[in-house]
Amino acid sequence: RHARPEDNKELPAREPHRKGGNRRKNDKHREPRGRPSLFSNYTPLTVSREHNLSECHASEFRQGGIKFPKQ
Repeated sequence: RHARPEDNKELPAREPHRKGGNRRKNDKHREPRGRPSLFSNYTPLTVSREHNLSECHASEFRQGGIKFPKQ
């Protein structure tokens, strides 16, 4: 059954929500989430797998103890 407007007279007035109160969305000050990104360069996804692997092979991973992935 739907409530009738005359039935709502007995209900107490609503209290403002405790999280936002009566503030508007734009009035809130939000802190940024997490740290800013440390990635300034990345490998584009449009490059072929062979090109990415050859670039890895040419870098200095072996000196750091990182092995080249097998194809």
